[in-house]
Amino acid sequence: MSLKPLTPEQQAVVTHTRGHARVRAVAGSGKTTTLVERVLYLLQQGVAARRLLVVMYNRAAREDFSSKLQQQALARGLQGPLPDVRTFHSLGHRLTATLVRWGYLKPRRLQQEEWMQDSFSRQALKTLAERQGEAVQPWLEEDALDAFKSFCTRVKSGLKPAAEVAEDLELPRNQKHLVAAFDELETLLEQQQAMFFDDLLWRPLQVISQHPELKQRLQGFLDYLVVDEYQDINAVQQALLVTLAGEAQVMVVGDVDQCIYEWRGARPDYMLHRFQQDFNSVVDYPLSCSFRFGHWLALVANQVIQHNRERPPQLTLARDLQATSIQQGQGAAWLLDRLQQWQVAHPGKTAAVLVRSWSQSLAVQLELLKAHQPFQLARQEHFIFNRPQIQGLLAYVRLALNSAPGRRINYQHPAARQDFYQLLSFPTLYLTEVERQALVEARAQNSARLEAVLEALPPGKRKRLQRRLQLLQSLARRAEQMAPRAFLDQVLRETDALEQIKKTAASKEAADESLRLLAGLQRYAQQSPKKLADWLQELEAAQQEGSAHLAASKDKKQVSIQTVHAAKGLEWDWVGVYGLNEGDFPYNSGFSRLTPAEEEAERRLFYVAITRSREALVLAEGDAGGQVSRFLQEAALKDAHWLIKALRDEETAAVGQETSVAYPELIRHYWQQVSDRPVPPLTQASKEPPQAASPRLQETSGLQPGDRVSHQTFGEGELLRAEGDYPSRLLDIRFDQAGLKRLKEERAPLSRLQGA
Repeated sequence: MSLKPLTPEQQAVVTHTRGHARVRAVAGSGKTTTLVERVLYLLQQGVAARRLLVVMYNRAAREDFSSKLQQQALARGLQGPLPDVRTFHSLGHRLTATLVRWGYLKPRRLQQEEWMQDSFSRQALKTLAERQGEAVQPWLEEDALDAFKSFCTRVKSGLKPAAEVAEDLELPRNQKHLVAAFDELETLLEQQQAMFFDDLLWRPLQVISQHPELKQRLQGFLDYLVVDEYQDINAVQQALLVTLAGEAQVMVVGDVDQCIYEWRGARPDYMLHRFQQDFNSVVDYPLSCSFRFGHWLALVANQVIQHNRERPPQLTLARDLQATSIQQGQGAAWLLDRLQQWQVAHPGKTAAVLVRSWSQSLAVQLELLKAHQPFQLARQEHFIFNRPQIQGLLAYVRLALNSAPGRRINYQHPAARQDFYQLLSFPTLYLTEVERQALVEARAQNSARLEAVLEALPPGKRKRLQRRLQLLQSLARRAEQMAPRAFLDQVLRETDALEQIKKTAASKEAADESLRLLAGLQRYAQQSPKKLADWLQELEAAQQEGSAHLAASKDKKQVSIQTVHAAKGLEWDWVGVYGLNEGDFPYNSGFSRLTPAEEEAERRLFYVAITRSREALVLAEGDAGGQVSRFLQEAALKDAHWLIKALRDEETAAVGQETSVAYPELIRHYWQQVSDRPVPPLTQASKEPPQAASPRLQETSGLQPGDRVSHQTFGEGELLRAEGDYPSRLLDIRFDQAGLKRLKEERAPLSRLQGA
């Protein structure tokens, strides 16, 4: 007997017979249960287990599927072996071993540790820099190294040469070396007979593309091939499936609306079109009923995702009248209040806060720390106090306070040495690691030794470092009287940190993340009425408490903070989504206009975020304010809530009482799918009149760095710098309350303050 009764849609998938099958499974539709039933059905029909292969996207999914398959087979008394259940990487491992045995590939050792990948990558970059006469240190910074590793992953997700991939990605000027660095890394890996996980598929598929006759030797072993999470497929994985399938019947299961791993090479096109191109005679099956959430959330998800063009016309339907509540508000404090209320009323339930990018989590982490509420993070480096930008600024605070008049720092103490190292690192002084370590050691000895090391530096580096040390002396004289925000502003201004970050970041996105993180700390400092020393003490206590919680054993009752990308495939009883403002979610760098494809990708990400919730969804705008996310407007929460009341209460949907909604056709279609009652009269809500055009500046603008300006949303602030030509200049403005913003001049409602 099945674990639970199957729906007619699930039953149709289980008993599919002829041709290939494409199963479109919405979030929470029970696809794992359906696939287990499909495999058991095939075994009961006499299919040999060795002729059936199941491919899952990652190890956790494979283990979960295998466990459920074994349980159900045992419960039904099925004898004999079960089919192979593998991940793409394990398939690649077996295929690599086969091609080595056949003499097409040379054996290599798989390097599984990330630090080994970092080590090989650094060595390749260093070798290339020395050969080209370039300074190696900027290429070895954390963001630059991550960008190189990401580029290598992108190359090995397909079969194109690295140069073509770089051209497709339109790499910025400071990443033009990545193609040559990729070749250097490949040479190094060959010399060392080493490989990474990405090579498990990329190397054998490179060989197969050069030797088409290999396909015949690899095919003919399967009658059935089942592939889960097909929307996340990339070019090299698709090529593997085509190679292995041969004449086998292929069934793929996925959801185009949850295709969010474009950086790994995934694209909606594979499920929408490519599958049918590579495998003829495809039968489509929907799994449209979600067992995870209720009608309110289901309709909200539909109302948002319908704006995407790259998707099939499929609705997500909830079952029965399962309740999922939705709230909307602003700020991390408001979000935490809703979380605490939920936890009191629902002890033992799971909860998560999702953010579009890690910089947005700063406000959430600080709010939880202030409330002494433990939380979980997937990786320690995502803890805000482990971020190099935050470490750098707090090092300035400690050094300034501890070297105030009448005080003296013991630079031999490990904490003081680390702070001095941060002073030398943030923002960059273009020192090598050897130079930084020499300066730290000299500072620990005495001032004379430090001066000697300074004199040995090249003139440019010596001058920059002397200015940095003079800034520390200046800050030390005033630190005890300074407010936290004023201190941070002075450090960022006098070190030209924002400009240095933009110049040295590995990518525009990495620079944007750093700038947003700094702006978040500035906003937090602005809210504090405390003096600098007390503010620092508060943060250090929060850091110690947070570090202790994160180091302790994982407790599922603790709220989890995750990015939406990491949350895919997971679910919680309570889900908060923070930072729902234009520019943050959807995310765009420098307030540039999103392309249609970028907007659809961001909308899919929002769809994934909200469909992680089972019982409660809380949608929160960020603390900085600004324009509300277009996705909240598209969600039409009130219309979806009206549907719930109408389904439960016939008087709410009484015939003759017309209801004005944003999407009458969609609601009408949804109603017909979930209710036997007549559809209530619905009319198209009149669209809101377009907002009045933003006040334009004079033709020549007249705004110059240093001017005080006023913005309708962000209030008053100072124009720091302007890039480009009017009217398309990009303006960096530090607002008194909203922090640092980058605005496009022709779209920004700015006015110059008189007498400023």
